[in-house]
Amino acid sequence: MAKVDLAAGNQPRGENSSSELESLPPAELVACIRALEAAVADKEAALRELQHRAKNSLQLVISLLRLQHHRITDPVARAAYDQTMFRVEVLAILYRQVHEARSETQVNLARYLREVCETAIANVGDVPVPVTLSVEAEPLTTSLYTAMPLGLIANELVMQGLRHAYPEDAWMRVRLEQLPSGSAKLTVADSGRGLPQGFDADADAASMLVEALATQLGADLDLSHGSGTAVHLTLKL
Repeated sequence: MAKVDLAAGNQPRGENSSSELESLPPAELVACIRALEAAVADKEAALRELQHRAKNSLQLVISLLRLQHHRITDPVARAAYDQTMFRVEVLAILYRQVHEARSETQVNLARYLREVCETAIANVGDVPVPVTLSVEAEPLTTSLYTAMPLGLIANELVMQGLRHAYPEDAWMRVRLEQLPSGSAKLTVADSGRGLPQGFDADADAASMLVEALATQLGADLDLSHGSGTAVHLTLKL
């Protein structure tokens, strides 16, 4: 039986390799398939282990950041420090959920966005008036590398919205939907009074991060004002 070199994955494969497999006796073909399945299983196990280590490492980083939180006396510096910690937490949620689902690289966006929003509410803490936040998400999945910036964007928009000056009966809605075109649309809308007069989005770290992440995703970002503020992000999953 010819020896199959599973390490030669970088070599170009064409019609010759396909015909060679087809010409093998059934027993040898079955052996080749089993060897390939074993190699794939090994790679999946290695990927799960890497994700597990990433999850644990991010949790350790968050714990270390929390230890230093109370040592920062300057309010502005503490706010910036905490915002960094909250962003790391968004990544930790992602890796934990992927590890728990044992899905290697696919993310349940509905579950992920709900936990990101719940965590954002907890991290913001007290707001001027109670805000009712609802999350509506269709059962969409995407890759780990698309979910990561999407979760960070949702976190920034929700936290920024919760910090607005709100009227009574304030609400915020996060919605993820699939469009007829096949793209997905994330909407974060609120009943707040909008950004304060003189607000400079070009100088605001959260706004700049949202724009940078949207560009990374190749997404269309749209901001509208009316009876509140609504941000729409349209992207291909």
